[in-house]
Amino acid sequence: MNQVEKEFIERLNQKQTEAYRDLFRMFYRYLVIYAVRYVGLQEPAEDIVQEVFVGLWKGNKVYNSFYGFRAFLYESVRNGCLNYLKHKKQEERYITYTILTEREEQEETENYELMREEIYRRIYRVVEELPEGCRKIFEQHLKGRKNEEIAALLNISVETVKSQKKKAVRILRERLGSLYFLVVCLNLV
Repeated sequence: MNQVEKEFIERLNQKQTEAYRDLFRMFYRYLVIYAVRYVGLQEPAEDIVQEVFVGLWKGNKVYNSFYGFRAFLYESVRNGCLNYLKHKKQEERYITYTILTEREEQEETENYELMREEIYRRIYRVVEELPEGCRKIFEQHLKGRKNEEIAALLNISVETVKSQKKKAVRILRERLGSLYFLVVCLNLV
């Protein structure tokens, strides 16, 4: 170690501001080039080197030789690069996971909507095939009207409404088979 290098290490250990300026002039450009080889981008490489320099300034480590210090610098930058790459990889995994999850949720929603539409289409097809009086009563029921309202609207007795609704439910159960369970779940009967 020559005299200049020895003095530099002494000033660095004493936390002299001028030693950090010299550190920047001597190493910054080379460390950034070294970091770019790992991370592939200029800006993150500069950030990594700057973080290493800040760590040196804040740290209390004492350096015994210029060569040991230089090896420490390059190792610190390398570790910073590896941490950056590991973080970047996890970030990419999270983004990929998020995109896939959103797609799956969207597909599930679309599939649910298609299934729902198909179920309603089948229900209404069966409702349309009901005998006319039974159909008119059941359509009013589907609109949320009470038995008394339906009876008043169609000018028939409440008992007729009840019996025609029962008949509609029986026909729906027969014609829809296992889908009838969904009709019940959808509170249509």
